[in-house]
Amino acid sequence: MIIFRKRSKTIPIGNWDIKHFVVAYLNTQTASKQSHPLTTGLIVRGCYTYLMFEIKPLCKSDYDFAVELANTMDWHMAAEDFIFMDSLEPEGCFLLRDDTNPVGIATCISYGKIGWFGNLVIRKESRKKGAGSALVSHAINYLRQKGVETIGLYAYPYLVPFYTKLGFRSNINFSVLHNPHLSPISTKPLPTIKKSDLLSIVRFDQAFFGGNRKKLLQSIILDPNNTSCCISQDDQILGYVAATVYEKAAWIGPLICQSQRPDIAVALVNSVLSKLATKHVYTVIPQDSALAELFFSAGFSEDFFVTRMFLGQTSTKNCIYLTESLERG
Repeated sequence: MIIFRKRSKTIPIGNWDIKHFVVAYLNTQTASKQSHPLTTGLIVRGCYTYLMFEIKPLCKSDYDFAVELANTMDWHMAAEDFIFMDSLEPEGCFLLRDDTNPVGIATCISYGKIGWFGNLVIRKESRKKGAGSALVSHAINYLRQKGVETIGLYAYPYLVPFYTKLGFRSNINFSVLHNPHLSPISTKPLPTIKKSDLLSIVRFDQAFFGGNRKKLLQSIILDPNNTSCCISQDDQILGYVAATVYEKAAWIGPLICQSQRPDIAVALVNSVLSKLATKHVYTVIPQDSALAELFFSAGFSEDFFVTRMFLGQTSTKNCIYLTESLERG
């Protein structure tokens, strides 16, 4: 649990109210109660200033910068990605300025008591100056105010020490897999998830993921351009999968299936793969996943790996799992 302590003093300057505050982080998850560095800043009508940085919600006029900066990391993002994030979590995308110059971005999303952080990028020339820590701290504060108790993220290996200093703890490693040209796969088709199935899918997902992803799941599953399927028995969901499909590419995930039924998980993945022939296909799986052999035999290879980390108690239960995305869990 992260405790935020504020010391405020309001100073009127013209029509502006500026509150000086100090946020102290105390990690109460360890017996030693490891303390974290103090972050000082200003609040000006919803804009937050940390040291020399100002943080504000990302708006449409910032999308070109956000896309350009994100793609310095080879993330292949577009303005539509930030529009989608904004539709799911209004005011959950952030822009950081150094003086008047935009130098960083980050996003987060809340699922009730669970939240997720991602898309942290700082311009190279502005790194090692506290900008990344300021954005993470700002997102944590935002999510705490939304009632979030546990925050997850996926970290590149070189960033694990950075997030550890901010209170996050490593969980397990995930492989980012990619097949640049998926070969045709013949398999028995499975029932597509219908609108009437959505509530059951959301409840099943929440039981394993730990948070309510209804808004995200319905945005993916009910989009006619995407594909999804599920398997149930005696009106009980045993597993489901969805894939976001673009003109030339696709992302498989989320998938959740009972851990004792890898046969169902394999059937779900094969059903989706059969609809994605010739596309660039991506997915993210735990490195010890029961689905690893299936993906490697279908021509996937690992591009890189990331570490799942949590601030607070680990939220996910034992299951067969594919991520929806690195930035949303």
